[in-house]
Amino acid sequence: MIRYQIVRQELEAPELGRYVSYGIEAVALPGGRQLAFVCDVSTDPSFAAALADRCTEGALDPAQLLDVVLDAL
Repeated sequence: MIRYQIVRQELEAPELGRYVSYGIEAVALPGGRQLAFVCDVSTDPSFAAALADRCTEGALDPAQLLDVVLDAL
């Protein structure tokens, strides 16, 4: 089974300064090995969590995570 979950990140950009954003990672269960990760998906944790939940429910292939994130933005 693969679970998608958000990861809180503290990032910095020249034009924005420091900010908090949320990435999404795909984790293999059991074991917790990271299969895929897309950083800086959104500064809205509710949006990122809802997208991660949809990926888990839809049994998304980790290779498609980036495409799904880009389509959702």
